[in-house]
Amino acid sequence: MVAAAKARVGEAAGIVAEIAHQVHGAMGYTHEHRLHHFTRRLLAWRDEYGRETYWQARLGHEVARLGADCTWKFVVGD
Repeated sequence: MVAAAKARVGEAAGIVAEIAHQVHGAMGYTHEHRLHHFTRRLLAWRDEYGRETYWQARLGHEVARLGADCTWKFVVGD
């Protein structure tokens, strides 16, 4: 289930950065504003240990390997 969490958090990180920059406008891209620093760190952390697409594919392959009858057991962790 860590793979699912990593995939979701990776998606959320991109959305959070996008919304923050929309709220702050061009100020968020300047070196004088702290948002620039936070965005760079957020996106760097998002890419550590694989992007969300890697983990989504890994989860998909595991579910496909187990088969349709085991999908729910995989989701709930049985």
